[in-house]
Amino acid sequence: MHIVNAFQEWSLVSGVTVLHENEAMEKFAANTIGAKRRILGVLGAQTVSQVQAIVAIANKNKIPLYPISGGRNWGYGSAVPTTNNCVILDLSSMNNILELNEELSYVTLEPGVTQEQLHEYFKRCGSRHMVPTTGAGPQGSIIGNALEKGYGITPHEDHFEAMLCLKAVLPSGEIYESALAKFGGYRSDTLFRWKIGPYLEGLFAQGNVGIVVQATIALAQKPREITQFLVFIDDKHFEDAITGMASIKKNLGSLLGGVNIMNKRRLLAMIEKKQEWIGGETLPEVHIRALAKKRNLSDWVIMGGLYCPNEVSHGAISFIRSEFRSVSKYTVFLNRKKVNLLKKLLSFLPVPKLKGLVSSLERALDILEGVPSTVALALAYLKNHHKSPVRDNLSPDKDECGLIWYSPLLPVEASFVRDYTQEITRICLSKGIEPLITLTTISERCFDSTVPILFDQNDEDESARARECHRLLLDLSKEMGVFPYRVDIDTMRKEFDQAEGACFTMMQKIKKAIDPNNIIAPGRYIKHIP
Repeated sequence: MHIVNAFQEWSLVSGVTVLHENEAMEKFAANTIGAKRRILGVLGAQTVSQVQAIVAIANKNKIPLYPISGGRNWGYGSAVPTTNNCVILDLSSMNNILELNEELSYVTLEPGVTQEQLHEYFKRCGSRHMVPTTGAGPQGSIIGNALEKGYGITPHEDHFEAMLCLKAVLPSGEIYESALAKFGGYRSDTLFRWKIGPYLEGLFAQGNVGIVVQATIALAQKPREITQFLVFIDDKHFEDAITGMASIKKNLGSLLGGVNIMNKRRLLAMIEKKQEWIGGETLPEVHIRALAKKRNLSDWVIMGGLYCPNEVSHGAISFIRSEFRSVSKYTVFLNRKKVNLLKKLLSFLPVPKLKGLVSSLERALDILEGVPSTVALALAYLKNHHKSPVRDNLSPDKDECGLIWYSPLLPVEASFVRDYTQEITRICLSKGIEPLITLTTISERCFDSTVPILFDQNDEDESARARECHRLLLDLSKEMGVFPYRVDIDTMRKEFDQAEGACFTMMQKIKKAIDPNNIIAPGRYIKHIP
């Protein structure tokens, strides 16, 4: 009866769109991990006052809401709620860009603003600032990614750290703002992340104590020239390459964005034709080596960007060369002028292999320059036997792609990372899963390792092996002391519902105090108490 009353009241709120259960399940139940949840409905809001009205009705009727910015949390659950019997609150129509401060390099926006929308806005304004791009593609939410503690390889690679301030609707309907803002320091609020008094904004990252409706994000300005570097490493020099990565990150600091190191399988998965990978088993190593030889690739490739004027980049390039001179197969430095020249030359030369590689390098350079791209998103289709990433508006969940992300945090220690990559490869191959490994520097001391577990969702055997592989990788995380920074909604339930410790108890008490009716995203990164 409560749900009937709630929907009757929500339908009377001006401007709010309402979908009931059947429409909600049809539109939002699909996801890449194969999670099953019952969704009671969907509400679409366009303004903060509408969100407040929705929350008031939910609180009165004790109906749980599951807020989404756009629902493109692919590989972690997409738009699907963590628990059953939630109503999705879709904020994708709250897509206003409220302020761009060119001088102080920040933008204030709403949760529905996408990478593509912000990029187009910058172009219209003539802004030199870069979009904090991610592998989620052009339609990914800026705020949604930051609140999930996402990251990229442009400057300010830690996207939640770049969130300077936020506003949120609390379960009571009140608007949360920082103490700094409430004391009258509204200008200071957009400049200083840590505010005055306890830092409370952290409760909203992977949290469920409120609905973020606005945030201010620090931006990096695009230099006149960005230099992409690629260092090709044979496996025997892997440990020295990790040490070299740590050195350039420590010494070049803010001149670098995030730096990636990818194994040859991960790189080949991004540039080879999909037909090479279709099938229920992994490609034999001899085949992988043949493909790598054809492309003149090494066992590992390091890729990053230098964000500095020419006068400085020459010295930085020399330093990178010196760090990898004794271990690299070869090192390449590219900027936009060089890529355009290569494209012009290849237009006269019948070398399709090089054309494909240059096209991939160009798309990678786009991301380094803050241009949203689908280059990483296409990876989700690798084991999809029915559909290929042939259009711009890719949707891995609607297209029934199978993808579960495994993303542990690792120390930048050469011997440790060697052991880790060997164990990942062993476990994945034992379950017929391609070991596609990327290590990305979050800082000079920490890697995030992203391993996409790709499978055919329509094949029961592949799906079962994918889930077992993910379980074994999580067990490995606990053995090695490197748990993921982010987990899918099924893993969330398994891990948090049985977790014990003061941190979990403390979060339960905070949740109970702020949200006594448990209406905001129940069970999201917290123990679920029905």
